[in-house]
Amino acid sequence: MNFYSKKPKTKKIVGQIRQTQMITTFGCGSLVDFPNASVIMAGTDFWTNCDEEDTIQEVNLQKLLKVDYFIKPKSQDSTSTNPYKRSRDIPAFRFPKTLICSNEKCGKIGYYKIFKRGNILKCPICGNRNIVPSRFIVACERGHIEDFPYDWWVHRDDESCEKPDLRLFYGKETGGLDSIIIWCKTCGKGKSMKYSFTKNSLEGYSCSGNRPWLKDKDKVPCDEPLRTVQRGSSNIYYPNHISALSIPPWSDAIQKELNKHEEYLRGLIEMNDKSMTNPMIDFLIKSSNMDKKLKCTKEEIKKQIMYRIEKYKDGTPKVERDIMIDEYKAFLRGDDTSEDFVIESEEVPEVFKEYIDQIVLAKKLKEVLVLTGFKRINPGDEFDNDKDKIAPLSKKRKKWLPAVEFWGEGIFIKLNKKRIQKWEEDQQVINRMKILENNKEKVDFNCNKFSPRYVLLHTFAHLLIRQITLQCGYSTSALKERIYTTQDYGDEKYDMEGILIYTASPDSEGSLGGLVSEGRKENLEKTIKKALEQSRWCSSDPLCIQSSGQGLNSLNLAACHSCTLLPETSCEMRNLFLDRATLIGEIDNKNIGYFSDLF
Repeated sequence: MNFYSKKPKTKKIVGQIRQTQMITTFGCGSLVDFPNASVIMAGTDFWTNCDEEDTIQEVNLQKLLKVDYFIKPKSQDSTSTNPYKRSRDIPAFRFPKTLICSNEKCGKIGYYKIFKRGNILKCPICGNRNIVPSRFIVACERGHIEDFPYDWWVHRDDESCEKPDLRLFYGKETGGLDSIIIWCKTCGKGKSMKYSFTKNSLEGYSCSGNRPWLKDKDKVPCDEPLRTVQRGSSNIYYPNHISALSIPPWSDAIQKELNKHEEYLRGLIEMNDKSMTNPMIDFLIKSSNMDKKLKCTKEEIKKQIMYRIEKYKDGTPKVERDIMIDEYKAFLRGDDTSEDFVIESEEVPEVFKEYIDQIVLAKKLKEVLVLTGFKRINPGDEFDNDKDKIAPLSKKRKKWLPAVEFWGEGIFIKLNKKRIQKWEEDQQVINRMKILENNKEKVDFNCNKFSPRYVLLHTFAHLLIRQITLQCGYSTSALKERIYTTQDYGDEKYDMEGILIYTASPDSEGSLGGLVSEGRKENLEKTIKKALEQSRWCSSDPLCIQSSGQGLNSLNLAACHSCTLLPETSCEMRNLFLDRATLIGEIDNKNIGYFSDLF
């Protein structure tokens, strides 16, 4: 992936990143440090040359997000026969625009245009060519971001200087922020950066609503306080993602072929004359030779087209819970050989038949990951309803969102329904989970998934991933989890008790089968036994097992880096709501564990 700095007449390539990073780490609105420039990735308004081959169709996700399709970030120049020719399709804009001369005797601070000399940057004072972007910027929780106000910082307590000439110098006393001095040569005022990161350090300096990734300012006045952050800080960008697996019927070959005729099919929905619908469908099948291409009957294709049209017409809003329920039901069917969803039932090991109802091996999976927006300063809750704090990817809502596809394999495990219901109704379990419930309420953490069942399933998935990585060569960051658990939405409730451990990558269709082989009866029995055995003792015990709250906001109990936690990319809940005791019990109370009878 290549990015360019947008100018009126030229497009200068400033660096390269991978296609998937445009959806994850370096999505729209993120800051990227390239060797010769610090830039902010442009919003989707500035994406160009998005061809039909770059589109992704996933109907369940489209209904959930109310879009017509998704678009993959451009990864190469499809119009060129030269594979080494770099693409110029995703723009990036210079940010921050405040630059600093690196000469210790000069330290000139100013807007980048005063340093610009043709195609190079050069200090107008000392002639130094090593000009660096400002280390400090300011941002608010609504996603707005702007240059650090050095002029205001120095002169805030005095009358403003008419012609400020700001310089940056380093003191020799310490290596901290108090050694960074901002000095105005014109009036002689100076101030260190010592307290610039405190919560109210910018009180009196209002947010302007600046959105440099969209080249505009928010029309809605912003009253959020600005916070000073370092340019490379991780809290500058928290991408907001939604993902789904491609499941039948959308993973079938017929539906994948129909994706190519999406616009035509949507046109049929808007037709007032219903008598014309069937002839139009017959014309599509005949003109595309779809039946011969897919080696199926015209009636089968017509049936799938009508199903798709009915789904388009269905105005019932879809929520994320519906996506999980559909996936869960697809796995429970046990066997399927559609094009992007190949699953096979596996026998449950004898020793675990009282604890596990079903094991399904996913030989081929496709996951679609969509970027819907981002946050700054605070990542927020997993189910944060404050949409105002999710920064947009475009000025106006588009009929598409950026996304990427991943292919892989996995292991689905469904726990015993009756046993898990009996376990979560145990008063001892309820009392222990009350600790997490109270911790959650103290920090006002909103999560519809939280329950004793979720903590059990989530912890079980983590322990299995840690054990699998020791046996089959995968790194922990290569494996991911999806937790299928009961969620309460008022009167609506659907019981689920499953986990999916899977691996997925964007550069190949499927993987080498290593994870599926670990799901075979003999191997999985050993893996679960070892995972549970390992979880009985942590190197941080007894502190870990007796903890009344640890991790972020004390939202874990018996779970730490030594025994349970995973890389953030592997966990769907940022390593929260974990407790080994739900599986193996406490030191003085083994009965609280779901698998305690095995020991």
